[in-house]
Amino acid sequence: MNSRRMTEKVKGAPVRQAAPPSVFRLWLGAAQALDARALATQAALAALVSLAAVFLASPAPVDHQAGKVAEYTVRADHRFNFLDRTATENRRLEAEEKVPPVFVLDDVQPRVLERRAAGLFQRGRDIAARSALQSQGGAGVSPPQRELDLDALKGEFQEFFSLPDDAPFWPELLAWRFDETLEKSALELALEIMTQGLLPDGLDLPPDSAARPVTVVTLSSRAEYVIPSLWAVMDSREMRRHLDIRARKLAVEYGPDEVQLIIALARGMIQPNLTLDDQETQARLRRASAEVKDVYVDVQPGEVIVQEGTVIDADALGKIRAMRSGQVRGLHWLPRFTGLFLSLFIFYGACLGLSHLDSQERFVPPPLPVQVFIALTLLSVAVAAHTAIVFGKSLSWDFDFVDNHTMFYAVPFPAAAMLTGIFFGARPAAVMAVMASVTAAAVIPGEGRLMVTLYIYNGSVAAAMALRKMNERQRLVPAAFLVMAVNVLTLLGLTLFNDSDWGRHTANNFLAAAVCGLFAGVLSSGLIPVIELLFGLNTNFKMLELGNLDRPILRELMLSAPGTYHHSVIVGAMVEAAAEAIGANPHLAKVGAYYHDIGKMKKPLYFVENQSGENRHDTLAPSMSALVLIGHIREGVELARANRLPQSLIDIIEQHHGVSLMGFFYHKAKEQHQEGQPEVNEGDFRYPGPKPRGPEAGLVMLGDICEAATRSLAEPNPAKIKSLVRTLVNQIFSDGQLDECDLKTSEISVVIQTFTTILIGIYHHRVAYPGVRKAGGPAGSENGRAAAKEPAHDHLPVEPSKGPAH
Repeated sequence: MNSRRMTEKVKGAPVRQAAPPSVFRLWLGAAQALDARALATQAALAALVSLAAVFLASPAPVDHQAGKVAEYTVRADHRFNFLDRTATENRRLEAEEKVPPVFVLDDVQPRVLERRAAGLFQRGRDIAARSALQSQGGAGVSPPQRELDLDALKGEFQEFFSLPDDAPFWPELLAWRFDETLEKSALELALEIMTQGLLPDGLDLPPDSAARPVTVVTLSSRAEYVIPSLWAVMDSREMRRHLDIRARKLAVEYGPDEVQLIIALARGMIQPNLTLDDQETQARLRRASAEVKDVYVDVQPGEVIVQEGTVIDADALGKIRAMRSGQVRGLHWLPRFTGLFLSLFIFYGACLGLSHLDSQERFVPPPLPVQVFIALTLLSVAVAAHTAIVFGKSLSWDFDFVDNHTMFYAVPFPAAAMLTGIFFGARPAAVMAVMASVTAAAVIPGEGRLMVTLYIYNGSVAAAMALRKMNERQRLVPAAFLVMAVNVLTLLGLTLFNDSDWGRHTANNFLAAAVCGLFAGVLSSGLIPVIELLFGLNTNFKMLELGNLDRPILRELMLSAPGTYHHSVIVGAMVEAAAEAIGANPHLAKVGAYYHDIGKMKKPLYFVENQSGENRHDTLAPSMSALVLIGHIREGVELARANRLPQSLIDIIEQHHGVSLMGFFYHKAKEQHQEGQPEVNEGDFRYPGPKPRGPEAGLVMLGDICEAATRSLAEPNPAKIKSLVRTLVNQIFSDGQLDECDLKTSEISVVIQTFTTILIGIYHHRVAYPGVRKAGGPAGSENGRAAAKEPAHDHLPVEPSKGPAH
C-alpha cells in the first residue's frame, strides 16, 4: 500500500483530469504502468494469502488432543489415506545415514609447497657455488655479503619449514651444500603424505563416523572417490608413525644427523590438506532426505482409529484429522475451495491495486518489503482467527460461561490497521481493515461470517481514523479506547440482531471485545520497533528520535562544522513548515535537512559557511574544487550508513543536490580554458544524483539552496528575499531537478511563500543599536562588499563573477 501522492508535471504539460475508475481501466492501467516483476510479486503475494485462507478455512478436530484419554471409540467411516509422518521420518533418517561425509583434498597445496622448497634449496646451492668460486680466485661475492645472504636464507628456511631457532639444521645444510639428493628425499617424503591427504587436528566428528565411508573430492579437478573409512586417512599421530618408519629406511643411505634433518624438513613442510566440507555434506543429506517419498497408510472403513479409554497418540490424532477433513470436503472439495481461492485472489488483487492507484489512474507499486509486510499481516490475521475459533470451541466445551467466539472477540485484529496507519497513512489502513475483516471471515467455518466481518471492520476502521496523523506514542491510548468502544457497540448491535440469549457468556463476550482494543494498542506499540528493524520502515517516532540535536553525529557536526550545522538547523525549520503546509511528512523533511550535509564534516573548511577568511578553493583547480564538493555527498552517505541511519535519510543525502550544476566552478573552468586543452565537460561539474524522488527530498533541495543564497545577501530585505527565493526555485525547475519528485505545481507557490516568510524572519534587516556596528559592516563598507561577494550556492548556475559556493 503506497500512500505517496501523485506527481503532476511541473514543466508546462497540462494535468490530465482523473476519470472514474473501472475494472477494465484498472487492469489496463496495471498492465501499462507496472513492470512484469511488480505484477508478478503482487500476484504471488495475493495467491499466497489466498491459499493460506483456503487452507485455514478447513475445520479442525478440536474435540481430540494428543496425550488425552479418548472418551469414545473412533472408527473410520470412509476410506482415506493418512500420511504416516513417523514412518516417513524414519525412512529419511535411514537415507541420511547412508550419505557419507564429504572431504575436500587440496591437491594444489603440495605442489605449491614443493616449488617454494625447491626455490630455497636452489638459492642455497647458488650461494654455495659463488662461495666456491671466490675461494678459487674467481669473481664471487664478498664474505660479508655471503654471510648476509646466508642469514637471510636461514631465516626463510626456519619460517618455511617451521624449524626452531635452536635446531641444529643449518650446519648440516651448509655441510651438504644444500644437496639435491637431500632435498629430493625431504620433498618426496612430504609429498607422499600430503598427496593422500592429512587430516587437521581437533576435527569434530560424530563418534561413529570414523568407521563409515568417506567421499573425497579433489580441489583441482573436483573428481571424487570413496574410501572405506577415516581410518584409511592419515592424521598427525599416524603421520609421526609414518615418519618414524621412513626414518629407519633412510638410515641405510644417510647418517643419523642427515636422517634427522630430512625428517625435520619433511615434518615442517607437511600441512593438513584434507578438510570436511560441511556445507556440501549437509546439501547431500538434504537431497537424500528430499528424495524419500512420503509414506501413506490406507485406512479402511470401520477400522478402529482409537479405542475408548486409551491415550490418543500423534498418529491417531493425525488419522482423526484426515478423516474429518475428508468428511467436510467429500467429493466437492476441489470446486468448493477453488472457488474460495479465486474469489479471495481477485479481492486481494483489487484491494492492492486500488490502494496503489493515484488520481491519474497510474499504479505506483510499493517496495518489496512493504508488500511482504502486507502479506505477513494478512497471514497473521488468518492464523489468529483460525486459532481463536479452534481454542474457543475447546473452551466452550469445558466452560459453559463462554461460547465459541469469546476468545475470537479478544484477538487484537485492529492492530493490523493500526500498524498500517502508523507506517503508511489512513487510506492504506482503511484498505487493510477491509482485507483483514474479509480474511478472518473466510477462515471461520460455518455461520457467523457476516458478524465477524462487521466486528473486525468497524474496530479496524476506528483505529485507522484515530491514528491518521500519529506523531506521538500517546495517541495509541485514545485509539485503543476508541476501538474498545466501537467493538462493544458493534457487538451489542450484532447481539440484538441475532436475538441471542443474554447471560454470563454474553457479558464475557463484551469483556473480550473491550480487551481486544487494549491488546491492539499494546501489540502495536510493541511491534513498531520490530517492524522498523525487519522491514526497514520508519515512523514519525523514529524521525523524532533521530531529530534530537544531542545525537552524537549532530553534536560532532556542530563542533567540526558549526556553519553547516547552523545552516542545517535553519533548513530543517524551513522544510518542516513547508512539508506541513503541503501535506508531506514534516518529520522526515526536518530530520533529512538536519543530516543532509553531514558529509561536510570530513572537509569543513572547504565550504564557505565554515570559513573565517581564507578560501581554500582559491588554490585549487576548478575540477578539484568540484571533486571536493561532490565528495561531501559520498562521505555523507558513508557516515549515514556507519551510523545506521534509515534508508529514507540516506536517500535525501544522496538526492538533495540532484544532478545540478556547480555553476561557479564550471564558469571558472571555462574562463581558465586555453587553446589546445581538452574542452571543459559540463558533466564533470554536475553532482552524480539521483534527482529527488520524494517530496521531502525535493523540499530539502529547495530549502538548502534558498537558505544559502539568502545568507549571501549584503542587504537582505523582504522584497529581495522573496525575489531571490522565487528565482532560485524557477532555476531548479528549469534545470529539471524536480522532475521525479512528488511535488505538485499548486504546491510550489505554498513552498515559496513558506520559505520566504521564514527567511524574512531570520535574515531581515534590523535597526542598528546606537554605538554598535554590525559585524558585516554597513552597505557599501569593505565588510559589506566582501559579504556581497559570498557565493549563492555550490550548484547554482551563477555567473563567473560570483564567489565559490557553500
